[in-house]
Amino acid sequence: MRRGLVGQFRLEEDFEVVGEAENGQQAIDLAAELKPTIVLMDIELPVLDGVSATQGIKSQNPDIRILALSAFGKNDQIVGMLAAGADGYCLKSVAWEQLVDAIRLIHSGGTYLDPKIAHRLSSMLKSQPATSPSENSSKEKNLTTLSDRERDVLQLISEGNSNQEIATELYLSLGTVKSYVRKILTKLSVDDRVQAAAKAVREGLI
Repeated sequence: MRRGLVGQFRLEEDFEVVGEAENGQQAIDLAAELKPTIVLMDIELPVLDGVSATQGIKSQNPDIRILALSAFGKNDQIVGMLAAGADGYCLKSVAWEQLVDAIRLIHSGGTYLDPKIAHRLSSMLKSQPATSPSENSSKEKNLTTLSDRERDVLQLISEGNSNQEIATELYLSLGTVKSYVRKILTKLSVDDRVQAAAKAVREGLI
C-alpha cells in the first residue's frame, strides 16, 4: 500500500514524500529526523502500534500533523488514535481525491473525520459501560457546562458534519455555528473538533 501511495503522491505537484516507515518505532525515529509536515499513520503496525507511535511523535514534535489512514479497527483503537493526538482519521477505502483533500485540510490547520468513523463514534455512545460515582460527577460537570444548543452542535460534530452542514441542520447562521464550536472547544479544554468528538465519546457527553 505504501508503494501505491508514493506513486500517487508523485502525481500531485504540491506533495512530496520525504520518508517511509515500516513500523511504529521507525515512524517516531524518522519523524524526529525528517520533521515532516504530515504523517499518514496506520494503526496495525509491527514493533509499535500506530496509537503509541502517534503519542511518541506528538510528544516530540507537536506541530507535526497526523492523519490516521487505517481500516475501521476496534472501537478502542479509533478512540485511542484520536485521544493520542491524531488530527484526523481516514479509512483506507477512501477515494484518492478525498484523501488528498483531507491531507490538504489538515495541512491548513483543519481536522478531518471520515463520516463512517464519525458514525461509529456516535454508535459507541449507545454501549457505554456504567461509570463510577467520580466519573459520573465529571460527566455531570461537563454536561452542565454545555448548553442544550452546544450539545446539539457537539452531537453533529461527532457525526462528522461540517460547520455549514450543522448550520443547515439547526437553522443557524454559519457565524453562529463557528461561535458555538469555539465555546465547545474551550469548555471541553480541547484544541479541535476531532478531540471534541473523541472526548464526547469517552465521557458520554452526548
